Amino acid sequence: MLVQKIFPTSFQNLGIKSLLSNDSITAFFKKFCTAVISRMWKFKRGKNSRYEEQDFLKVFFLSELLGRSIHETSELLNAYLLSKRRGRPKIFMDGRRKRQIPHQTEVNKYLRKIGLKKAQNILRECLDEQLLEALDRGLISKKVNVLIDFTEHPYFGKRDDAMIKGTNRQKGTKKMRHYLGFSILSRGTHLYVGLKQVATGQSKIPIILKTLTHLLDLGFKLGKVMMDREFYRAELLDRIKGMGGEVIVPAKKYKKIKQYLVDYFKGTHGRVRKYTFSSKLGAECRYSQHVYVIIKAKNQFTLQGVKRAYRAGKISLDDARKRLFLIMTTEKPRGKTSSWTSRTALFYRRRWLIETGFSDLNRINRRWRSNCDNVRYLDMLVRLLLYNSWKMNKKMLQKTNRKEGRKIAWTLNRNQDVLLNYLLPH
Repeated sequence: MLVQKIFPTSFQNLGIKSLLSNDSITAFFKKFCTAVISRMWKFKRGKNSRYEEQDFLKVFFLSELLGRSIHETSELLNAYLLSKRRGRPKIFMDGRRKRQIPHQTEVNKYLRKIGLKKAQNILRECLDEQLLEALDRGLISKKVNVLIDFTEHPYFGKRDDAMIKGTNRQKGTKKMRHYLGFSILSRGTHLYVGLKQVATGQSKIPIILKTLTHLLDLGFKLGKVMMDREFYRAELLDRIKGMGGEVIVPAKKYKKIKQYLVDYFKGTHGRVRKYTFSSKLGAECRYSQHVYVIIKAKNQFTLQGVKRAYRAGKISLDDARKRLFLIMTTEKPRGKTSSWTSRTALFYRRRWLIETGFSDLNRINRRWRSNCDNVRYLDMLVRLLLYNSWKMNKKMLQKTNRKEGRKIAWTLNRNQDVLLNYLLPH
């Protein structure tokens, strides 16, 4: 088998085989099918239907593993099953053989019957299973850092509703679907924990708070919650702080924040300033949160170097500002100020893991162009599950490598090949 060629016997004995074994991937697929079928009780099969619900889902699941369209996957799987079947196949008058697996049109028809709300519940159930499995295996701890960011997928149809937004950042179209993604980082393992399609004008705060609350209900504790400038809200910072998490977010350069930079260049204040972040005066509910603004130089510069160049008149104030960035956090400074600011700024760079993760999700399969939100959401669902599978397997290998003193590069493509090998053995 392929797994015996990749892993030494000692690796398999340490738990790698159980993660990649036929029983494991079959159970993984069965959990996915159970989550879907349990919410399809209104779906009635025709009396003359030859296919079970698992047959439709098998084609869909394999299309993600293969990185091919549903049509190609259906034909490939049908040919595979015909080659494995004993006896003489039934041949119709036009020369076609009796199919063993549903065609593309039937699979798409089945997927469209799964509503968006059901798809979101299926995603939640499947991701929870993976999170708890990772916790049981010791791949992550109960205290997790949460990463939050947006991803957008181009839309090429003619729809014009709240679920389709405008954009100028996609080639060939001015429309997109907007998704709000959530992931965790714990013990060096990055796993996705949620995904939500956001409509035009929909508030993101309830979505974020609901996801964080769900993590707490699962038994996790919040560490640092890292977000981008789109989530610059005093209410959000205050509520997350109340949940036990510490927020790190880029600081927008308001007038008072800009003055902090001038004060630092003049030497009247240090690189860390306390700032009260509050809601607008006209807001129905006023929120305020004390944060600490950190001044940090960009990669190719040093903080003291920028300060000296500005004082010497070599660069203007605008040029000096462009060489620096500011982040703010609800966490109080600990220990030496210079080391604390460096640690906080370096840790915030890990927020890019969720963005590189979105790029990896796009590599798993080709971008679908379906007009149905629920079908596109189901596509993203399986990609998230496969991404988490890759990260969990990679972590297991790293733990084994420390004991064996070996290094094995476990790529996303390699993980896909092994899963496919066990689902469709040669």
